[in-house]
Amino acid sequence: MTPLHAHTREEPFTDPGELPVIDWLDKSLIDIDPAYQRGLDRPRVAKILRGFEWASFGAIVVAPAGDGRYHCTDGQHRLEAAKQHPMVSVVPAIIVAVSGAKAEAANFIALNRDRKNISALDRYWAELAAEDEDALTISQVVNRAGVTIQRYATIDYKPGQTVAVSALRALVDTRGVIRARQVLEVLAKADLAPIKGEHIRACELLMTDDEFREDVEPEALTEAMAGDDEQMGIDAKAFAKTHRMPAARALASVWFRKSRKKRKAA
Repeated sequence: MTPLHAHTREEPFTDPGELPVIDWLDKSLIDIDPAYQRGLDRPRVAKILRGFEWASFGAIVVAPAGDGRYHCTDGQHRLEAAKQHPMVSVVPAIIVAVSGAKAEAANFIALNRDRKNISALDRYWAELAAEDEDALTISQVVNRAGVTIQRYATIDYKPGQTVAVSALRALVDTRGVIRARQVLEVLAKADLAPIKGEHIRACELLMTDDEFREDVEPEALTEAMAGDDEQMGIDAKAFAKTHRMPAARALASVWFRKSRKKRKAA
């Protein structure tokens, strides 16, 4: 059995190049080259600035630009936050041996091409472990509603399980804990497996929008959701295409029609 670390002649190691220098640099000596860098996301900078800590800052990547100055090829938002912080004068930097705009741009692409940003699900579990207040609130709401957030996405869900953390976060932020729990209780009782983001948004719409909420009874809505979720998804997609509306609103319309029929039958 070939060891995992073994390397064959057909797959030679690449030359890693010149060793970079790691140093603390004066923040005023580092610039951004707009020829290849993205525009600054000001809200993102403000968020970093509000929670600025060296423990989570990391090192930015820079390239020598001549005359003792540098161009930042990775970490421009952290750099901008550092520049705005009155107690910060230097930043940790990895100085790579590239020269010129073309080489810097290639370095920028190499750093970002295969980067995998943290998913909303991974972020939630990390925040929960860190006892973040918002994550703890979400956990409390879903638990009380009878919903379970899974650690990983899978193909074998059980009723009441979900990985739709972004939709859950938006629901709690927008509607508050009490209303969010009421929405999730309706979904949990329908035995959906899993509870998807569009399920959460559709149920929220039916229970809060003026167009629907006066005519929606939670019990009838739960009963309308139960059944062939795949077929209802197909019906919702067709409805969305015909009426040119978002998928969640189309699903809400399908559920609303079913819940009204069940009320009339009762």
